[in-house]
Amino acid sequence: MLNIPERKTRIYFPFLCILLVGLGLRIFYFPYNLPLTSDSIDYFRYATEIVILGHLPTTWTPINNGWPIFLSFWFSIINLENSFDYMQVQRAISIILSSLITIPVYFLCKRFFDNKLALVGAALFAFDPRIILNSTLGITEPLFILLGVTSLVIFLKYDRKSIIISFMLAAMCTTVRSEGVFLFLTLTILFFVKYRISKNIVKTYLPSMVIFFLILVPIMDYRIDITGTDGIFLRASGEASSILSDANQSGTNRISEGIGLFLKYLGWIMIPNFLIFLPLGVIQFLRKRNKDTNFIIILTIISSIPILYAYIVQAQDTRYFYFLFPIFCLISLFSVKSFLSKIKRKNLLIVILIVGIFVASISFYEYKKINFDDEKEMYEIAKITKSIVNGVNYHPTETAYIRSSEIPEKWPFIFHDEMYKIKIIQTNDFNNLENFILKSKNKLTHIIIDKNEKLPEFLKTVFSNEEKYEYLEKVFDSKDEGFKHHVKIFKINFQKFNNIEN
Repeated sequence: MLNIPERKTRIYFPFLCILLVGLGLRIFYFPYNLPLTSDSIDYFRYATEIVILGHLPTTWTPINNGWPIFLSFWFSIINLENSFDYMQVQRAISIILSSLITIPVYFLCKRFFDNKLALVGAALFAFDPRIILNSTLGITEPLFILLGVTSLVIFLKYDRKSIIISFMLAAMCTTVRSEGVFLFLTLTILFFVKYRISKNIVKTYLPSMVIFFLILVPIMDYRIDITGTDGIFLRASGEASSILSDANQSGTNRISEGIGLFLKYLGWIMIPNFLIFLPLGVIQFLRKRNKDTNFIIILTIISSIPILYAYIVQAQDTRYFYFLFPIFCLISLFSVKSFLSKIKRKNLLIVILIVGIFVASISFYEYKKINFDDEKEMYEIAKITKSIVNGVNYHPTETAYIRSSEIPEKWPFIFHDEMYKIKIIQTNDFNNLENFILKSKNKLTHIIIDKNEKLPEFLKTVFSNEEKYEYLEKVFDSKDEGFKHHVKIFKINFQKFNNIEN
């Protein structure tokens, strides 16, 4: 019988509780009866096509295809009845991976703090409301973060075998999201900071680098063949040139706006738990930093480069920061340790902290969470809409479910973009309805609207003043069908519209 020391048992039991509670939260908030949407649908289609072909598709690929390749393995060994069930599998794998990240986060924190403090770091990640929500979407972040933080934890052992394995994981991380190449850069810098110019370069670093590129090059060649870019180096150089060109033409507005967005979302992701621990942790870290903790500065700076780029190109999402959350958890422990040093009953306070993190996270999630009842209704409305429209304006939620409703029910299948029958027309460049219809009339047949705040003003005006638009004929009103969520669909009468325009 395996004998586990009592001291380790006392630590591993509360850690296991944190891990299982984190998984339980993800299962509790699992969006049952909802399909995948947006990027996750593309990953689902690609993974499905790999299964049916038995190899990578030769006509298309998502630019970051590591996640759907990983999914395709699980799809191939699981036997279910329809596409919707496999969508739930994709989500389930995502929440399991997200929960497993807690393990390397714990060991990362444990390397610099005692076991009990490491539990607080693990709880900060396991219970974070944004990480929980992200885990239910079926997209790349859980696998990306798991590979990235595991690579870092293994590297910090600083032995030859561990360093080689960490570079292998960094390569896999890069196939999932191209930002993983910055992890490779981080590991390279950390290696030379640790070993400088020595025989370890030939003995350890060169083999690690060779293995990194041996894993990456076939994927890069495949992407170049299909899309014309490797999704990593060529893409980065092209986008950097674009930013510099825009900066030369319009001054530094785009860059300064990107920095503003970076700071805005950095502040936003601190709520609820990092707001208390992270700023004080940074202060304590800077006071007590040493050679062993300098990797925090290196990793944070290098990993912030692609995050800043995302906001320079006007991305509007907090998820670009999620890769840094394990580091944020680690830095937060510097403030927790400083606080505990002034308290006698440390064990009790650690329990209170972990419970407080749990309560704050769930309270924030409940306040900000998506109304799944509304989402389920929107999916049902989308299935009705599919039979009514041929071309419709972009809607932040409804058109995503229209796309989902067009996915074949029978699995497996091959389904490409051109097989979508309903045309979705973007509204970004328009500020009035007439211009939008006039410019889009070759594709547009209907207008779909509700009270969504993200809709442009000219569409929100139609919702509350439909009688003013003689050329719009209402063909669907969700209230009349017994739905709580109010959506209206109007058919455009082009004969009346043309008469008015003339």
